[in-house]
Amino acid sequence: MKIQTLAVKDVAGIKNLHLRFDERMNILCGPNGIGKTTVLECCAHSFSAGATSVLKSRARVEEGADLKGMIETGLKDGETPSVVRLQVNCHEPLRQSEPFGNHEKAGYILSLKTGRLFSYQALDAVKKDTEKSSHDLIENVKNGISSNDIKSWFVNRDLYSTKDKAMSAEQLANFELAKRCFSKLNEAFTFSHVDAGSLDIFVKTPGGLIVHEYLSSGFKSCLVMLLGIIKELELRFKHTKVEEIEAIVLIDEIELHLHPDWQGKIAGVLTEVFPKIQFIVTTHSAHVIQSAERSQIIALESKDGFVSPRELPETPHGFKGWTVDEVLTDVMGMGDTRTDFFNSRMSAFERAVDADNIEGATAAFNELDPALHPRNPLRKILKLQLAGVGVSHDD
Repeated sequence: MKIQTLAVKDVAGIKNLHLRFDERMNILCGPNGIGKTTVLECCAHSFSAGATSVLKSRARVEEGADLKGMIETGLKDGETPSVVRLQVNCHEPLRQSEPFGNHEKAGYILSLKTGRLFSYQALDAVKKDTEKSSHDLIENVKNGISSNDIKSWFVNRDLYSTKDKAMSAEQLANFELAKRCFSKLNEAFTFSHVDAGSLDIFVKTPGGLIVHEYLSSGFKSCLVMLLGIIKELELRFKHTKVEEIEAIVLIDEIELHLHPDWQGKIAGVLTEVFPKIQFIVTTHSAHVIQSAERSQIIALESKDGFVSPRELPETPHGFKGWTVDEVLTDVMGMGDTRTDFFNSRMSAFERAVDADNIEGATAAFNELDPALHPRNPLRKILKLQLAGVGVSHDD
Protein backbone atom coordinates (compact mmCIF):
# COMPACT_ATOMS: atom_id res chain seq x y z
CA MET A 1 0.00 0.00 0.00
CA LYS A 2 1.41 3.40 -1.04
CA ILE A 3 0.07 6.94 -1.39
CA GLN A 4 0.86 8.24 -4.85
CA THR A 5 -0.92 11.61 -4.93
CA LEU A 6 -2.77 13.98 -2.64
CA ALA A 7 -5.10 16.86 -3.57
CA VAL A 8 -6.34 19.15 -0.79
CA LYS A 9 -8.87 21.94 -1.26
CA ASP A 10 -10.14 24.29 1.44
CA VAL A 11 -8.83 22.36 4.43
CA ALA A 12 -7.30 24.30 7.35
CA GLY A 13 -5.10 26.97 5.71
CA ILE A 14 -4.76 25.18 2.37
CA LYS A 15 -6.82 26.54 -0.53
CA ASN A 16 -5.68 24.21 -3.27
CA LEU A 17 -2.66 21.90 -3.14
CA HIS A 18 -1.58 18.98 -5.31
CA LEU A 19 1.29 16.69 -4.30
CA ARG A 20 2.95 13.60 -5.77
CA PHE A 21 4.84 11.29 -3.42
CA ASP A 22 7.97 9.19 -3.69
CA GLU A 23 7.44 5.50 -2.92
CA ARG A 24 10.07 5.45 -0.16
CA MET A 25 10.77 8.73 1.66
CA ASN A 26 8.98 12.09 1.48
CA ILE A 27 10.23 15.04 3.52
CA LEU A 28 7.89 18.01 3.80
CA CYS A 29 9.45 21.34 4.77
CA GLY A 30 8.34 24.95 4.82
CA PRO A 31 7.46 27.79 7.22
CA ASN A 32 5.30 27.34 10.29
CA GLY A 33 1.61 27.45 9.39
CA ILE A 34 2.17 26.44 5.76
CA GLY A 35 0.22 23.18 6.19
CA LYS A 36 2.79 20.41 6.68
CA THR A 37 0.93 18.74 9.54
CA THR A 38 -2.35 19.23 7.69
CA VAL A 39 -0.92 17.19 4.80
CA LEU A 40 -0.07 14.37 7.23
CA GLU A 41 -3.56 14.45 8.73
CA CYS A 42 -5.17 14.40 5.29
CA CYS A 43 -3.14 11.29 4.45
CA ALA A 44 -4.02 9.66 7.76
CA HIS A 45 -7.74 10.38 7.60
CA SER A 46 -7.89 8.85 4.14
CA PHE A 47 -7.77 5.56 6.08
CA SER A 48 -10.25 6.58 8.77
CA ALA A 49 -13.98 6.80 9.40
CA GLY A 50 -16.27 8.49 11.88
CA ALA A 51 -16.17 11.79 13.70
CA THR A 52 -12.94 13.73 14.03
CA SER A 53 -12.05 17.15 15.41
CA VAL A 54 -8.58 17.14 13.84
CA LEU A 55 -9.44 18.16 10.28
CA LYS A 56 -11.25 21.45 9.75
CA SER A 57 -12.44 23.19 6.62
CA ARG A 58 -11.35 26.73 5.89
CA ALA A 59 -13.74 29.39 7.18
CA ARG A 60 -15.24 31.88 4.74
CA VAL A 61 -15.81 34.57 7.34
CA GLU A 62 -16.82 37.35 4.97
CA GLU A 63 -19.77 35.29 3.74
CA GLY A 64 -20.60 33.78 7.10
CA ALA A 65 -20.52 30.21 5.81
CA ASP A 66 -18.26 27.20 5.78
CA LEU A 67 -16.27 26.15 2.79
CA LYS A 68 -16.54 22.44 2.16
CA GLY A 69 -13.05 20.99 2.37
CA MET A 70 -12.16 18.24 -0.07
CA ILE A 71 -9.38 15.64 0.06
CA GLU A 72 -8.54 13.28 -2.78
CA THR A 73 -5.91 10.61 -2.15
CA GLY A 74 -4.49 8.43 -4.90
CA LEU A 75 -3.51 5.00 -3.53
CA LYS A 76 -1.70 2.02 -4.97
CA ASP A 77 -2.25 -1.42 -3.43
CA GLY A 78 0.17 -3.72 -5.24
CA GLU A 79 -0.53 -2.95 -8.88
CA THR A 80 -4.09 -1.76 -8.21
CA PRO A 81 -4.69 2.02 -8.11
CA SER A 82 -7.63 3.58 -6.30
CA VAL A 83 -8.84 7.01 -5.20
CA VAL A 84 -10.28 7.97 -1.81
CA ARG A 85 -12.39 11.13 -1.67
CA LEU A 86 -13.22 12.82 1.64
CA GLN A 87 -15.32 15.85 2.58
CA VAL A 88 -14.50 18.06 5.58
CA ASN A 89 -17.57 20.12 6.28
CA CYS A 90 -17.00 22.31 9.34
CA HIS A 91 -14.48 24.73 10.81
CA GLU A 92 -15.91 25.44 14.27
CA PRO A 93 -13.71 24.10 17.12
CA LEU A 94 -16.57 22.33 18.94
CA ARG A 95 -18.04 20.66 15.87
CA GLN A 96 -16.72 17.52 14.24
CA SER A 97 -16.38 16.45 10.65
CA GLU A 98 -17.10 12.87 9.63
CA PRO A 99 -14.83 12.07 6.67
CA PHE A 100 -15.26 8.48 5.48
CA GLY A 101 -12.09 6.98 4.05
CA ASN A 102 -10.69 3.58 3.20
CA HIS A 103 -10.94 2.44 6.85
CA GLU A 104 -10.75 -1.23 5.90
CA LYS A 105 -7.05 -0.59 5.18
CA ALA A 106 -6.41 1.35 8.42
CA GLY A 107 -3.86 -1.25 9.48
CA TYR A 108 -1.55 -0.17 6.68
CA ILE A 109 -0.98 3.35 8.00
CA LEU A 110 0.90 4.39 11.15
CA SER A 111 0.86 7.95 12.45
CA LEU A 112 3.54 9.17 14.86
CA LYS A 113 2.71 12.51 16.46
CA THR A 114 5.19 14.84 18.14
CA GLY A 115 4.77 13.27 21.60
CA ARG A 116 7.60 10.76 21.29
CA LEU A 117 9.09 10.70 24.78
CA PHE A 118 8.41 8.32 27.65
CA SER A 119 9.20 8.16 31.35
CA TYR A 120 10.03 5.21 33.58
CA GLN A 121 7.37 2.51 33.53
CA ALA A 122 7.34 -0.30 36.11
CA LEU A 123 6.07 -3.64 34.81
CA ASP A 124 4.46 -5.95 37.34
CA ALA A 125 4.32 -8.87 34.95
CA VAL A 126 4.90 -9.84 31.34
CA LYS A 127 1.75 -8.91 29.49
CA LYS A 128 0.15 -10.68 26.58
CA ASP A 129 -0.09 -9.03 23.19
CA THR A 130 -3.05 -6.73 22.71
CA GLU A 131 -5.41 -7.56 19.88
CA LYS A 132 -5.89 -4.74 17.39
CA SER A 133 -9.58 -4.35 16.57
CA SER A 134 -10.84 -2.34 13.60
CA HIS A 135 -11.91 0.38 16.02
CA ASP A 136 -8.41 0.45 17.59
CA LEU A 137 -6.78 0.84 14.18
CA ILE A 138 -9.06 3.71 13.19
CA GLU A 139 -8.39 5.46 16.52
CA ASN A 140 -4.64 5.00 15.93
CA VAL A 141 -5.08 6.70 12.56
CA LYS A 142 -6.74 9.71 14.19
CA ASN A 143 -4.70 9.98 17.38
CA GLY A 144 -1.38 8.37 16.51
CA ILE A 145 0.21 5.21 17.88
CA SER A 146 1.09 5.06 21.56
CA SER A 147 4.56 4.51 23.02
CA ASN A 148 3.14 3.21 26.32
CA ASP A 149 3.16 -0.46 25.35
CA ILE A 150 6.54 -0.62 23.59
CA LYS A 151 8.32 -1.76 26.77
CA SER A 152 5.75 -4.45 27.49
CA TRP A 153 5.97 -5.78 23.93
CA PHE A 154 9.80 -5.83 23.98
CA VAL A 155 10.00 -7.57 27.38
CA ASN A 156 7.44 -10.14 26.23
CA ARG A 157 9.54 -10.94 23.17
CA ASP A 158 12.74 -11.16 25.21
CA LEU A 159 11.19 -13.65 27.63
CA TYR A 160 9.59 -15.93 25.02
CA SER A 161 12.50 -15.80 22.55
CA THR A 162 14.39 -18.30 24.74
CA LYS A 163 11.49 -20.75 24.97
CA ASP A 164 11.25 -23.45 22.33
CA LYS A 165 8.45 -22.83 19.80
CA ALA A 166 6.98 -20.01 21.91
CA MET A 167 7.47 -17.54 19.06
CA SER A 168 7.11 -17.85 15.31
CA ALA A 169 10.06 -17.44 12.95
CA GLU A 170 8.66 -14.05 11.95
CA GLN A 171 8.42 -12.88 15.57
CA LEU A 172 11.97 -13.99 16.27
CA ALA A 173 13.22 -12.11 13.20
CA ASN A 174 11.33 -9.01 14.26
CA PHE A 175 12.77 -9.18 17.76
CA GLU A 176 16.31 -9.48 16.42
CA LEU A 177 15.64 -6.42 14.27
CA ALA A 178 14.33 -4.55 17.32
CA LYS A 179 17.47 -5.35 19.32
CA ARG A 180 19.69 -4.05 16.50
CA CYS A 181 17.80 -0.75 16.53
CA PHE A 182 19.52 0.31 19.77
CA SER A 183 22.76 0.64 17.77
CA LYS A 184 21.47 2.15 14.54
CA LEU A 185 22.35 5.78 15.28
CA ASN A 186 25.34 5.13 17.53
CA GLU A 187 27.26 1.84 17.49
CA ALA A 188 28.58 2.54 20.99
CA PHE A 189 25.09 1.82 22.36
CA THR A 190 23.76 -1.77 22.30
CA PHE A 191 20.90 -3.70 23.84
CA SER A 192 22.22 -5.61 26.88
CA HIS A 193 19.45 -7.59 28.57
CA VAL A 194 16.07 -7.52 30.29
CA ASP A 195 16.38 -7.87 34.05
CA ALA A 196 14.41 -10.92 35.18
CA GLY A 197 13.38 -9.30 38.47
CA SER A 198 12.48 -5.71 37.56
CA LEU A 199 11.63 -6.43 33.89
CA ASP A 200 13.65 -3.33 32.97
CA ILE A 201 15.41 -3.05 29.61
CA PHE A 202 19.14 -2.36 30.02
CA VAL A 203 21.32 -0.71 27.40
CA LYS A 204 25.10 -0.92 27.25
CA THR A 205 26.56 2.59 26.82
CA PRO A 206 30.07 4.08 26.93
CA GLY A 207 29.22 5.16 30.49
CA GLY A 208 27.98 1.74 31.60
CA LEU A 209 24.62 -0.04 31.77
CA ILE A 210 21.54 2.17 31.88
CA VAL A 211 17.80 1.52 31.98
CA HIS A 212 16.40 2.48 28.59
CA GLU A 213 13.95 5.04 30.05
CA TYR A 214 16.96 7.04 31.27
CA LEU A 215 18.55 7.44 27.85
CA SER A 216 18.65 10.92 26.30
CA SER A 217 15.53 12.52 24.82
CA GLY A 218 16.97 12.06 21.34
CA PHE A 219 17.61 8.37 21.91
CA LYS A 220 14.10 7.84 23.27
CA SER A 221 12.55 9.67 20.34
CA CYS A 222 14.41 7.35 17.95
CA LEU A 223 13.35 4.26 19.89
CA VAL A 224 9.70 5.31 19.73
CA MET A 225 10.01 5.57 15.96
CA LEU A 226 11.97 2.37 15.38
CA LEU A 227 10.59 0.03 18.03
CA GLY A 228 7.12 1.56 17.81
CA ILE A 229 6.90 0.80 14.09
CA ILE A 230 8.20 -2.76 14.53
CA LYS A 231 5.77 -3.45 17.39
CA GLU A 232 2.75 -2.00 15.58
CA LEU A 233 3.42 -3.79 12.31
CA GLU A 234 4.02 -7.13 14.03
CA LEU A 235 0.74 -6.90 15.96
CA ARG A 236 -1.13 -5.98 12.77
CA PHE A 237 0.53 -8.48 10.42
CA LYS A 238 1.22 -11.45 12.66
CA HIS A 239 2.65 -13.85 10.08
CA THR A 240 4.96 -11.51 8.16
CA LYS A 241 8.45 -10.21 8.87
CA VAL A 242 8.40 -6.45 9.39
CA GLU A 243 11.11 -6.01 6.75
CA GLU A 244 8.71 -7.50 4.17
CA ILE A 245 5.65 -5.39 5.02
CA GLU A 246 4.48 -2.62 2.69
CA ALA A 247 2.85 0.12 4.73
CA ILE A 248 2.75 3.90 5.15
CA VAL A 249 4.29 5.72 8.14
CA LEU A 250 3.59 9.39 8.88
CA ILE A 251 5.98 11.21 11.24
CA ASP A 252 5.50 14.81 12.37
CA GLU A 253 8.78 16.69 12.99
CA ILE A 254 11.11 13.77 12.38
CA GLU A 255 14.07 15.65 13.86
CA LEU A 256 12.40 16.19 17.24
CA HIS A 257 14.90 16.01 20.16
CA LEU A 258 17.75 14.93 17.83
CA HIS A 259 21.25 16.44 17.65
CA PRO A 260 22.05 17.73 14.13
CA ASP A 261 24.35 14.73 13.57
CA TRP A 262 21.42 12.35 14.13
CA GLN A 263 19.07 14.62 12.19
CA GLY A 264 21.20 13.97 9.14
CA LYS A 265 21.02 10.19 9.67
CA ILE A 266 17.48 9.43 10.81
CA ALA A 267 15.75 9.32 7.41
CA GLY A 268 18.40 6.96 6.05
CA VAL A 269 18.13 4.73 9.13
CA LEU A 270 14.35 4.46 8.73
CA THR A 271 14.55 3.47 5.07
CA GLU A 272 17.30 0.96 5.87
CA VAL A 273 15.41 -0.72 8.73
CA PHE A 274 12.09 -0.71 6.86
CA PRO A 275 12.93 -1.29 3.18
CA LYS A 276 9.34 -1.58 1.93
CA ILE A 277 7.65 1.17 3.92
CA GLN A 278 6.68 4.54 2.49
CA PHE A 279 7.49 7.43 4.83
CA ILE A 280 5.86 10.86 4.72
CA VAL A 281 7.46 13.14 7.31
CA THR A 282 7.71 16.82 8.18
CA THR A 283 10.82 18.70 9.27
CA HIS A 284 12.25 22.09 10.17
CA SER A 285 15.79 20.73 9.95
CA ALA A 286 18.21 21.67 7.18
CA HIS A 287 20.31 18.64 8.19
CA VAL A 288 17.45 16.24 7.39
CA ILE A 289 17.07 17.83 3.95
CA GLN A 290 20.81 18.08 3.33
CA SER A 291 21.25 14.30 3.52
CA ALA A 292 18.16 13.34 1.48
CA GLU A 293 17.70 12.55 -2.21
CA ARG A 294 16.29 15.29 -4.43
CA SER A 295 13.13 13.28 -5.20
CA GLN A 296 12.40 12.97 -1.48
CA ILE A 297 12.07 16.72 -0.77
CA ILE A 298 8.73 18.54 -0.94
CA ALA A 299 9.30 22.19 -0.04
CA LEU A 300 6.06 24.10 0.50
CA GLU A 301 5.70 27.85 0.03
CA SER A 302 2.86 30.36 -0.08
CA LYS A 303 2.24 32.58 -3.11
CA ASP A 304 -0.76 34.91 -3.31
CA GLY A 305 -2.41 32.97 -0.50
CA PHE A 306 -1.99 29.59 -2.19
CA VAL A 307 0.26 26.85 -0.83
CA SER A 308 2.27 25.03 -3.49
CA PRO A 309 5.50 23.04 -3.87
CA ARG A 310 8.55 25.27 -4.33
CA GLU A 311 10.44 24.75 -7.58
CA LEU A 312 13.81 23.24 -6.67
CA PRO A 313 16.82 22.65 -8.92
CA GLU A 314 17.24 19.17 -10.36
CA THR A 315 20.56 18.08 -8.89
CA PRO A 316 21.94 14.53 -9.28
CA HIS A 317 23.01 14.34 -5.63
CA GLY A 318 20.18 16.26 -4.01
CA PHE A 319 21.51 18.86 -1.61
CA LYS A 320 24.40 16.82 -0.22
CA GLY A 321 26.95 19.38 -1.44
CA TRP A 322 25.00 22.40 -0.23
CA THR A 323 25.77 24.27 2.96
CA VAL A 324 23.19 24.49 5.71
CA ASP A 325 22.74 28.20 4.89
CA GLU A 326 22.05 27.37 1.24
CA VAL A 327 19.46 24.75 2.22
CA LEU A 328 17.81 27.17 4.65
CA THR A 329 17.45 29.95 2.08
CA ASP A 330 16.99 28.19 -1.27
CA VAL A 331 15.06 25.09 -0.17
CA MET A 332 13.32 26.02 3.08
CA GLY A 333 12.64 29.62 2.08
CA MET A 334 14.33 31.37 4.99
CA GLY A 335 14.87 35.00 4.04
CA ASP A 336 18.09 35.61 5.95
CA THR A 337 20.28 33.34 8.05
CA ARG A 338 22.00 36.22 9.84
CA THR A 339 20.69 37.79 13.07
CA ASP A 340 19.19 41.28 13.31
CA PHE A 341 22.19 42.21 15.48
CA PHE A 342 24.64 41.31 12.71
CA ASN A 343 22.62 42.93 9.93
CA SER A 344 22.17 46.24 11.77
CA ARG A 345 25.90 46.50 12.64
CA MET A 346 26.92 45.48 9.15
CA SER A 347 24.64 48.11 7.62
CA ALA A 348 26.07 50.75 9.97
CA PHE A 349 29.61 49.73 9.00
CA GLU A 350 28.86 49.89 5.27
CA ARG A 351 27.18 53.29 5.54
CA ALA A 352 30.12 54.67 7.50
CA VAL A 353 32.63 53.29 4.97
CA ASP A 354 30.67 54.79 2.06
CA ALA A 355 30.64 58.15 3.86
CA ASP A 356 34.37 57.97 4.73
CA ASN A 357 33.31 58.22 8.39
CA ILE A 358 36.25 56.64 10.23
CA GLU A 359 34.72 57.05 13.71
CA GLY A 360 31.41 55.45 12.71
CA ALA A 361 33.11 52.61 10.80
CA THR A 362 35.44 51.89 13.73
CA ALA A 363 32.57 51.85 16.21
CA ALA A 364 30.56 49.42 14.03
CA PHE A 365 33.63 47.21 13.46
CA ASN A 366 34.36 47.07 17.19
CA GLU A 367 30.86 45.65 17.72
CA LEU A 368 31.06 43.23 14.81
CA ASP A 369 34.56 41.89 15.51
CA PRO A 370 33.86 40.01 18.77
CA ALA A 371 30.53 38.73 17.43
CA LEU A 372 32.08 36.91 14.45
CA HIS A 373 33.30 33.33 14.46
CA PRO A 374 37.02 33.25 15.35
CA ARG A 375 37.92 31.92 11.88
CA ASN A 376 35.42 33.93 9.85
CA PRO A 377 37.24 35.32 6.76
CA LEU A 378 34.87 38.32 6.78
CA ARG A 379 36.96 39.82 9.59
CA LYS A 380 39.97 40.34 7.29
CA ILE A 381 37.78 41.93 4.63
CA LEU A 382 36.28 44.34 7.15
CA LYS A 383 39.75 45.28 8.43
CA LEU A 384 40.91 46.05 4.89
CA GLN A 385 37.83 48.19 4.30
CA LEU A 386 38.38 49.98 7.60
CA ALA A 387 42.00 50.69 6.75
CA GLY A 388 40.90 52.42 3.54
CA VAL A 389 38.42 54.77 5.19
CA GLY A 390 39.53 58.39 4.95
CA VAL A 391 42.51 57.55 2.75
CA SER A 392 42.59 59.86 -0.30
CA HIS A 393 43.03 58.22 -3.69
CA ASP A 394 44.49 60.13 -6.62
CA ASP A 395 43.03 59.37 -10.02
